[in-house]
Amino acid sequence: MPALKLAFAETQSAQLLMLAGFVLLGWVLARRTLRMRKRVNQDTRAAKAALKTIREHKEPAVPLCNAPPEIQRWQVAMYDTQRELTAELDTRIAIVQSLLRQMDDRIDTLGITVTTESTQSMAAMPVSKDRQADLQKRTIALTDQGLTAEQISNILAAPLSDIEQILATVGA
Repeated sequence: MPALKLAFAETQSAQLLMLAGFVLLGWVLARRTLRMRKRVNQDTRAAKAALKTIREHKEPAVPLCNAPPEIQRWQVAMYDTQRELTAELDTRIAIVQSLLRQMDDRIDTLGITVTTESTQSMAAMPVSKDRQADLQKRTIALTDQGLTAEQISNILAAPLSDIEQILATVGA
């Protein structure tokens, strides 16, 4: 019987040690879980605080209001210059519009129709095949002398577009 008591005592001590191990393991796991939750809660609070500051941050209505005083003075001077130039341009536009209205009124009272120089020369001189051939010959001859299309147009008293067209077709 004493051997049985001894075996029973050893079994009880092994069971007690195993129970103590489980309790210790449970305590370590519970403590670790609590620490993780605490860390997660701290991170969540920090993230919420950062989001709140981002949401509450509003850009100032005036650009560069947080800038140094020299920059702010420069900005005010630029705004003043902008206002002055805008006012001057508006004034000049109003003057030009007024002058155009006056011209239109005078043209209406005189009954003059406005025609351009090229339409006058075309109306005054109908283009015939003979004239076109003569114009082409003279244009080629003047081109051979090294004159430009504008110079040829002035010499022949012909529209520049006609001279350029002849030069384009001839390939000079």
